[in-house]
Amino acid sequence: MTDASAMLPVMLIAGGTGSIGAEIARQARAAEWTVVVHGRNPAKADIALDLNEADAAARLIDQTVALHGRLDAVIDCVSTGVPGITGLFPDTDPASYAPFYDVSAAWFQRLSHAAYPHLKARGGTLIAFISDAGKFAAPRQTSIGAARAATIGFVRNLAMEAARDLIRVHAISPSYVAGSASAARMGSERMATAEKRAGLGLPCAADIAPLALFLCSPGAEKITGQIISVNGGLNA
Repeated sequence: MTDASAMLPVMLIAGGTGSIGAEIARQARAAEWTVVVHGRNPAKADIALDLNEADAAARLIDQTVALHGRLDAVIDCVSTGVPGITGLFPDTDPASYAPFYDVSAAWFQRLSHAAYPHLKARGGTLIAFISDAGKFAAPRQTSIGAARAATIGFVRNLAMEAARDLIRVHAISPSYVAGSASAARMGSERMATAEKRAGLGLPCAADIAPLALFLCSPGAEKITGQIISVNGGLNA
């Protein structure tokens, strides 16, 4: 770590090897952030760590700070599915509810807890990526919506508390994201239907990344506790 690099703010992108995380990383580096990308694939990530491992959140934060000596922003792009969580509620598997919560809402809580003392040092930003399932009711998303709504409640309450330490907390809530892995899983027919409903067109990663960077910037230092949808007008 050089003296020059130590002066740059440090951003950790958890689950940063997907389309949105990779685009945030690209734009952040262009904006002179030092970026640490986390993922499970060591060929794509600066820190390779399975979030199911013991103390994964604390270890991820510790490794980031060990690399660069500071931490100014944490963006959680982790997207992990659990079999049996989707579909009509009677068809879901009750055994999947707790595991899904653990790798979604509870994971972000653990990550925030580990990052808090480091973000407090200079005033920093926490951002969770969720989905519109937590804001807008729809069939086949009951359990997913519950977990995302839990993160919304956590973000809003933590934002009020953490403001005294100059930490800002937000959630970004996409719906259908063109060109993403989730879009491939949904299939072309479902994406085409969503495209027709979105008056502004479905967003891609390049449409979402600038919002994340703005929320981490000095220009957003008086903004906290926001849950912002990026959905092209699909939901309002």
